[in-house]
Amino acid sequence: MHAGIGLLVLATAASPQEKGEAERPQGGTVPLKVQLVVTKQLGDKKINSLAYSIPCHPGDRKATLKLGVEVPVPVRKAEAVEFQYRNVGANLECDARPVSEGRFNVRIAFEHSSLYAPGEKTALGELTPESRAVNAPFFRTSMSQFSAMLRDGQTLQAVTGTDPVTGEVTAVDVTLTVLK
Repeated sequence: MHAGIGLLVLATAASPQEKGEAERPQGGTVPLKVQLVVTKQLGDKKINSLAYSIPCHPGDRKATLKLGVEVPVPVRKAEAVEFQYRNVGANLECDARPVSEGRFNVRIAFEHSSLYAPGEKTALGELTPESRAVNAPFFRTSMSQFSAMLRDGQTLQAVTGTDPVTGEVTAVDVTLTVLK
């Protein structure tokens, strides 16, 4: 079985030292850090919580974070079974623009996917390619694109949604930090 793990971070990072106004990037922009916390709950029970943090410079191109693994998916073609690969993990894109009075319009595109096992299966090594096609994995995906008006240090619960199959509630909290 082929499985690849990928990590791609395309963003610019700010220096941890304080920068004076003369050292700030042109146009008065300041480096930002955007943090997303994705929490899943079933009733009152927290199932998991995943945090993602990405640096973002207003006016620059979108910052992108992709974390995941490629999962083989069997596809029947005529009499043969072939495998295509699907990314499973998290994809995050972030863009920010200053508006006024220390506020930023933060635009985020977020996708999180995972494998879902509908029932017990035998070990993959025991399956023939044909039976693998019948026992193909199920994927669960959450996607959202949204904008939030935030100030330095502000946190906003930007998105919530309920999985219609499991009843799990997913909440996405966004925090903006101005890096100095």
